[in-house]
Amino acid sequence: MLRDDRGSASLEFLTLGTLLIVPLAYLMLTLSALQGASIAGESAARSAARLLASDPESEETQALAAAAIDLAAADHGFEAGAVEQLVACDSPADTCQDAGAVVTVSVTIDVPLPFAPNLTGGAAPLSIPTSATSSFAVTRFGLST
Repeated sequence: MLRDDRGSASLEFLTLGTLLIVPLAYLMLTLSALQGASIAGESAARSAARLLASDPESEETQALAAAAIDLAAADHGFEAGAVEQLVACDSPADTCQDAGAVVTVSVTIDVPLPFAPNLTGGAAPLSIPTSATSSFAVTRFGLST
């Protein structure tokens, strides 16, 4: 007794297609968010390090560097609370303003997984940290090279 299989290929295609496309779409959303965070972190660290290399100990320059980091994060859709920054100075002399000092800025952005807060009800923080680091040297004239 042979059965007629006409029409079952379209049903199999829809079922298997849905099972394959949904995880692929989620993966693409996650990877695009990670790429945006990576670009935002790199841009924020580079801009802040350049600013701080011009005058590392000035409060105005430090405020501008913090604003540059917040702006780079906001440009890619990340809130200021998801961004952590760390500024370090490696100087052969006592102060960071001397020529030869190296200003290093590290920026870490926590990327929340798409739709994850809705799935867990906010019970567990589901995020992936990305980080970027940039260094610039302070020259004799206070300008970065």
